Amino acid sequence: MTAKRRSRLVLSAALIPAVFLIASSIGGMAWFHYADPADSCVSCHEMTGMHAAWASSSHRTLHCRNCHGGSLTLDAHALGAHLNRVVQHFTRSPDKPIRLTEDALLTIQESCRTCHPQSFSDWQNSGHAATYERIFLDETHNKTEQLAADCLRCHGMFFEGHIEDLVTPVSSTGPWHLKDPAKAKQAAIPCMACHQIHSPTAGFHSSHLYIRREKTSFGDELLPITPMLRGERTVEVSPDPRQRLCTQCHAPNAFRQAGSGDDRTPTGVHEGLSCLDCHSSHNNSAKQSCATCHPAFSNCGINVEQMDTTFRDPGSKHNIHSMDCGDCHSGKRPEAAGTQ
Repeated sequence: MTAKRRSRLVLSAALIPAVFLIASSIGGMAWFHYADPADSCVSCHEMTGMHAAWASSSHRTLHCRNCHGGSLTLDAHALGAHLNRVVQHFTRSPDKPIRLTEDALLTIQESCRTCHPQSFSDWQNSGHAATYERIFLDETHNKTEQLAADCLRCHGMFFEGHIEDLVTPVSSTGPWHLKDPAKAKQAAIPCMACHQIHSPTAGFHSSHLYIRREKTSFGDELLPITPMLRGERTVEVSPDPRQRLCTQCHAPNAFRQAGSGDDRTPTGVHEGLSCLDCHSSHNNSAKQSCATCHPAFSNCGINVEQMDTTFRDPGSKHNIHSMDCGDCHSGKRPEAAGTQ
């Protein structure tokens, strides 16, 4: 046998196991890609709870790969996330749940966009689509209120680090820079800040608040109603569970005074209304809110949308969230049209 022929045989013998290994790997990846999640993903005990929640959710007709990416993908990030979950399976304590990274959540968010294009577009045009750059490099805010760890409770819930790992310097003098420039245009309040993909269909509430400290989401019906005051008077607060989510971030000061801090709890003529009675859930627009409840003209004979309030002019001294009849009617309720 010639040396050349011998070399070919040796090479062929070496290639056989390599080809078998590659074919087996592709076959295994294909099986995990197309198989029923009960026979693939859930074969790892860490996923049983997630699978149970998914099975009773509005997304139960979708395969895991529709949101998390499949095994047969060219997305290096998705493959890396899948491999990381395998590594965690063998290296971490079995009682610790597997958490998705912020990058993984942003990848999943693109799946949200595919199925919910209108809601995604509304969110993009809202204040909740604010980027890390817009939130943390705001000179006016940073000079007025020093950056702190609590900023991440609402802005950057999924950031994997401390405020010192995100912005430098943590001071009121600046100039401020993001330590990772790539985060500048990244959304600081992604879909999963207020939604849970595996949320159960029982009940009528689809909003959940992600608690950074707990690293988990809680349904809005589990959130507390914040007792509110206007002076010493107790304010009537809407029982709408969705408003409980709003007030977790749009919160009052330590004395729970309505309208203080970032709070927008309605008082005055609108007391008792829910945030969602006026604001659309994803774009936060309130443009149609007046027409929903009011006729074109009020008892005063004036189109309510033309009254001097912050609805018409943000600079008005009559805040739509707290205005009373007496703000415009010399301290008393107006008489109905046609009466003396």
